[in-house]
Amino acid sequence: MSDKAEGLAGEVRRIRKVSDMLVSAHASLCDRYQRWALWTDVAILASSTWSIAVVFVEPRIGKTLTPFKMDPQLWIGLLSIITFFVSVLELRVDWRGRADAHKRACEMYADVKRDCGQLLASSIPISTGLFEPILARYSLATSVGTKINEVEFLRQKRRHLRKVEISKYLSRHPFASITVLRFRMWLRDNRSGGRADDNGNGSSDL
Repeated sequence: MSDKAEGLAGEVRRIRKVSDMLVSAHASLCDRYQRWALWTDVAILASSTWSIAVVFVEPRIGKTLTPFKMDPQLWIGLLSIITFFVSVLELRVDWRGRADAHKRACEMYADVKRDCGQLLASSIPISTGLFEPILARYSLATSVGTKINEVEFLRQKRRHLRKVEISKYLSRHPFASITVLRFRMWLRDNRSGGRADDNGNGSSDL
């Protein structure tokens, strides 16, 4: 393989690695915002149903549905305020919209990752003509996809790298406890500031 083809192959591997991490990051954020959107809907539904139940049942049952021996009318007012607040919060933060944006970004990077894997798995030397479409799709995903702020990016990167390392370890030790493994890795990387690994003296096999 020529030096140019080898250089392009190295760049494809880099794009695949970054895309793999971004797939994990966007998928995680998508799941998070979907959960928050679901809990917001549940809160609105629960408070609305509770207030309607207190209003339309007979007073004796209404007092049973009112906690802390509060006045039913006061409790209805509080439920109405909660319902209004959560409804405005949902419109303001738009967690469902954020989840959809991260889902689209995840799908775009997943396509890039797939194309890189297929190109690397083929026996054809990587040429500029094969590399440029992948670079174009990667650049499009980066420019169009929703952005991740720096703090959240570092959290998601750490999460992804932990997942990759645990997955590799489990491939060699399938009966290992994930909980124990996480704890041992935490000790390894936080004991003495991780200097053993930095100096090349740490064990990657725990």
